[in-house]
Amino acid sequence: MAIRILAALLLGAAAVAPAAALSERAVEQRLVRLEFDNDVFLGTDDGFTAGWSLQLHSAILDRWDEDLPAWIGKLPGLGDDGEGGRAVRWAAGLSQIMVSPRDVEEPGPQPEDFPWAGSLGLHGTLVSLDDLRMVAVQLYLGCLGPCSRAEEVQRFIHEDLGWGKPLAGWDHQIERRWLANLNLAGGYKLWASPVSRYRPGRFAADLSVGGQVALGNLATFAQAQLELRFGRGVPRGFAHVPDPPGIGVAADPVYVDRGARATPPPRGWFRYASVVVRASHFEQLAFAEGGRTRSGGWHPGIELDLDEPVLVVGLHAGRAPIGFHATYYRYPAGRQRAGLGSSLDWVNLSLDLRF
Repeated sequence: MAIRILAALLLGAAAVAPAAALSERAVEQRLVRLEFDNDVFLGTDDGFTAGWSLQLHSAILDRWDEDLPAWIGKLPGLGDDGEGGRAVRWAAGLSQIMVSPRDVEEPGPQPEDFPWAGSLGLHGTLVSLDDLRMVAVQLYLGCLGPCSRAEEVQRFIHEDLGWGKPLAGWDHQIERRWLANLNLAGGYKLWASPVSRYRPGRFAADLSVGGQVALGNLATFAQAQLELRFGRGVPRGFAHVPDPPGIGVAADPVYVDRGARATPPPRGWFRYASVVVRASHFEQLAFAEGGRTRSGGWHPGIELDLDEPVLVVGLHAGRAPIGFHATYYRYPAGRQRAGLGSSLDWVNLSLDLRF
């Protein structure tokens, strides 16, 4: 019950009504997702060096009052349209991000590169969608600095497990800063295969346009993107794009219509790809801002230009209740435009369990 209520509390609920018991159909469609981000798969260990996220996504429901207070449906864009209308769901989770300069064995300050920094935070997400449109709102609360425990996690991986170079610069990490971010994302389908094609073993494809705006001291930006999905067993809904919570919205964009929600998900294999072309305008990103360091020094921050187009390519496979996603974030001119030695490219691996 507590994690169910968290999604509403994080979005400013003053009080939470008792949640209705989940029906058998809904229990069969809840989702636990574990995400792991790293650039080591690309032969680097700098910039956005690593991250992870553990998420719980609710069942796909007809109305908010099946699991959360009905007043949520009165928020702009989050209507459920009553029985048989848009599907609604919530998500909540914990995430961590680690950032480091290119030379992790350098014990001195590196003011010309990314700072040593980490963040740890909770997020709550509310989603309303059908097969044509989607709106998601997320609140992220966390901290940057030693409170994130990023140093301890990276030392465990590099030094205790021996999966990387020795780390010498964490004394220069950015000092503690509290973080809060509000993110709003949306999508609209421009073209899609007939609904009958969205089944295991059958080929389907669709094209959507989407966007996101974020406001907060973790990240402030505006973003637009074009999404293409194609393959066998493509689920209805929108593209899986695993942005780190707070910098993106952690939402499961799968849509199941009213009739299908009464039965378990199909058990056949799905194997499909997604290609997302994205353009953004960033006003602020906490990891590029710099600030006072734990050693008593000052990191001046970096001039990080993230306004270039980004290519996000995903491969998705599995068989209910298990799903696996591998996603590559490619910044075509990232290193050259940023003027840094560090690379901006990274890879996400996600494991889904639906139950």
